Amino acid sequence: MLKSKMKFYRLDAILEKKCQYNIIIGERSNGKSYAVLERFLRKWWENGEQSAYIRRWKEDYRGKRGSQLFAAHSDNGFISELTDGEWDSVKYYSGKWYLAKRDEELDRLITQDEPFCFAFALSDMEHDKSTSYPRVTNIAFDEFLTRQYYLPDEFVVFMNVLSTIIRHRDNVTIFMMANTVNKYAPYFKEMG
Repeated sequence: MLKSKMKFYRLDAILEKKCQYNIIIGERSNGKSYAVLERFLRKWWENGEQSAYIRRWKEDYRGKRGSQLFAAHSDNGFISELTDGEWDSVKYYSGKWYLAKRDEELDRLITQDEPFCFAFALSDMEHDKSTSYPRVTNIAFDEFLTRQYYLPDEFVVFMNVLSTIIRHRDNVTIFMMANTVNKYAPYFKEMG
C-alpha cells in the first residue's frame, strides 16, 4: 500500500468510526484537504470510484484554484507512484478533474477519458439537480465553516446538493473540512 509523502493529517482514525458524515476541523495547512483528496485519487485508481468536491461558491474551484487543487499530489510524486508512472498530474476542466500526463513527443497534456472528481458549488445547486452521479462514493465539502456569511438556508441547500449526488444510495462517505470554528454555523445547529 502506498504511503503519502506528507506527514500531516491522516484519515485512518476517523474512518475507523465508519460514519457517513465525517467532520474534520483543524489548523490551516495541516493536511486535512490533502488527505481527503488523496483518498479520492486512491478510490478512483484502485476501484473506479468517483468523487465530488463541494465549495460554497463556484469561484472557489474555478480557474487557477481548480488547477491547483491536486498540485501537491502531483508535485510530491504521489500520483506517479500510485499509478506506476502511467499518470503524474491532474487536469481541471469545466468542473471536473482528470488524471493527466505530459506527452513529450506530442508536446501536450494527455488526460484520461473519464473524470475522477466533479465540482459542485452550493450557490449553483439549482443547475445540478437533474444530473446523476452513480459512481461518486466520496464527497468533500471544503471550508464548510466560514467567518464571513452563509448562504440563505445553506444547510438545506447542502442537503439538496447531497441528494443530487447520492440519490437513494448508502455507499457514500462525506467529509466536511474547516479550519475556522464558528459555534453559530448552521451546520452545528442542524446536525446537533
